Amino acid sequence: MTIKTQFDRDTPWNDMPLLPPAVEVESRDILKACISAMTQLARTNALVKTLPNESVLVHTLLLQEARRSSEIENIVTTNDELYRAMTSDDNQVTPHTKEVLRYREALWEGMYAMKDHQIINISLFEQICTRIREIKTDVRRIEVKIQNTLTKEIIYSPPSGYDNISKLLTNLENFINDDNGLQPLVKMAIMHYQFEAIHPFADGNGRTGRILNILYLIHQDLLDLPILYLSRYFIQNRSEYYRFLREITEESKWEQWILYVLAAVEQTSRETADMIEGINTLIGNFAEQAHGKTRAIAREGFVDLLFKWPYCKINIVERELECSRITATKYLNEIAELGLLERQKIGREYYYINRNLMDLLSNV
Repeated sequence: MTIKTQFDRDTPWNDMPLLPPAVEVESRDILKACISAMTQLARTNALVKTLPNESVLVHTLLLQEARRSSEIENIVTTNDELYRAMTSDDNQVTPHTKEVLRYREALWEGMYAMKDHQIINISLFEQICTRIREIKTDVRRIEVKIQNTLTKEIIYSPPSGYDNISKLLTNLENFINDDNGLQPLVKMAIMHYQFEAIHPFADGNGRTGRILNILYLIHQDLLDLPILYLSRYFIQNRSEYYRFLREITEESKWEQWILYVLAAVEQTSRETADMIEGINTLIGNFAEQAHGKTRAIAREGFVDLLFKWPYCKINIVERELECSRITATKYLNEIAELGLLERQKIGREYYYINRNLMDLLSNV
């Protein structure tokens, strides 16, 4: 069932319906897809525990989500630039790469704030967006229009007026945190649409909304760590993403959007599981090839940090292993001589690149 709404693209949508939706959002097809997505998500979450060090996955995948989510906003950087930037001085990092790194910081900051307060609320929305934009960001008081970047045609006019926007956000906050009987993944799909439709900030709404998806999964105990990132799926299926959002606004057609999000969760969970298994294989092969050829391989934590930092430097090994610079240099050079790391001078510094891991990450 669909309901035609009173909507005009050129006029602020101040009559935007409150949540929960006035139509059935848990059809038989949706519930069936929900079971499948939840099963795959649970499997992936359990697989994380098979890694020798869970931070290896979190550290690398979080940056992939930051890169993909930012790419949706036409903020583009490469994998090599991104992982190198993690270990570089700020003045050596490009503006786009800095923006992507801020996304990662915003996710971590949001996760700790959510765990401290046990709630997802308007204050958290503002905190995340502030970190993404690197300027204090509050719920907007100005009117905004969403335009086609090429034709400048108005695509959508979000609600206007601070009081009205605050009312809609309070309703969204209550919907997220109340036990209203809906399946968590269905709620996440609804929540994502509503946040983007309210468009509470002058900028940064898309990235903030995608971070909220991850935080919600953790909040609902569906994930232990932030390892599921939907942005790649959204990019690969971008036209459907925008079309389904628009059809909710114009016709209250929720089912196809919710099925789309459930498919995104299932496929992304499966890809993340494959990534975990791939990293485990690489770590095993790495240790096997270095066994008996260097004492570095026996140093606790050394192999893990080479997978945590795909672009590694001597000072990282010094810091994380609490060893001398001489020892750190010796370890890295011995591994590079075995062909397991690529030693490369960039500027005035040497980087030790885990090229096999970088190749694996390029498929994420």
